[in-house]
Amino acid sequence: MADEFDSGDKTELPTERRREEIRERGNVARSVDLNVAVSVLAAASALYFFGGDTALALVDILRKSLSAPAWTDIDVPRLARESWALARPLAVALLPGLALLVASAVAINAAQVGFIVTSEPLAPNFARINPFSGAMRLLSLQSTVRLAGSLLKLLVLCAIVAGFVTARFPEFLSTIDSDTAALCRQIGGWLVSMAFQLALGLVALAVLDYGFQLWKFEQDIKMTKQEVRDELRHMEGDPHIRQRRREAHRKLVGARQVQQAKNADVIVTNPTHLAVAIKYDAAKMDAPVVIAKGKGQLAERIRRAAAAQGIPIVEKKSLAQALYRAVKVGQAIPVELYEGVAEILAYVYRLSNKRFKAA
Repeated sequence: MADEFDSGDKTELPTERRREEIRERGNVARSVDLNVAVSVLAAASALYFFGGDTALALVDILRKSLSAPAWTDIDVPRLARESWALARPLAVALLPGLALLVASAVAINAAQVGFIVTSEPLAPNFARINPFSGAMRLLSLQSTVRLAGSLLKLLVLCAIVAGFVTARFPEFLSTIDSDTAALCRQIGGWLVSMAFQLALGLVALAVLDYGFQLWKFEQDIKMTKQEVRDELRHMEGDPHIRQRRREAHRKLVGARQVQQAKNADVIVTNPTHLAVAIKYDAAKMDAPVVIAKGKGQLAERIRRAAAAQGIPIVEKKSLAQALYRAVKVGQAIPVELYEGVAEILAYVYRLSNKRFKAA
């Protein structure tokens, strides 16, 4: 849990970059109570599924130990062999239960926070040993909720144990005269049942704690409006650099437009503010295509390039405005504008003795 964050006037949701930085530092929403609860539930499950085998292995060890003949001599190799012969059945019986405990611990941590590899939580942080900061943490909402949760947990567990013992006590009195093996099996079954009830009670409380931890974490990592602005400025770069980048992009696009305009059949202008370069090849195109366009200084550069190449420049204000607004570079002329463009191309082709074929 990221206790070091101060919510203050932080009212803005954190950016993705902020979340990534916090996660890289090892600060995540996590409930220790949920880990404990799932571990207790896994232990109860291990007792239920593998407890019988473990009890039999212990009985077998006890029987062999009491019935074994006395050793007349002892050495290290023999001691190792005999110890392993006694411990091996117990190890085999315990292994599945231990594997279940380890798997549950890994699974619940992965479900809460995923997999994080970071050394930052291990780095020295002298702010953590600051007496003033420590006193503030003791009086924080987090500490208050943790104390209340501990008291509630104690009350719930005591209530579960008391209710279970009260319900089973008459049954215990009726079986107290049974043989030792039957009594042990009965008590073992009761203990497993009580372990499951305690585990379920802990899981219910831990889910509530995880919900609070998640809410508190989201509140702690919120950002101020200034922090959001700084973050966006950092991500997008300096405004002056962005402006220079946009200008460089416009120059590059403009140079490309001017170069394309040299291949046009005609330039339509309005007359000075706009320039649209049109090309038509009846063998390859279904309709004339706008290959370049520009306004202001770019329009002037397109006109100069066209004039240098001897490309006709036709002034037609309404058509130039319509073409500039409606047609993107590389697109064909729309049907509603085709008639006006066709007239200009026919005129230009008559001047240059080229053949124009309307689509």
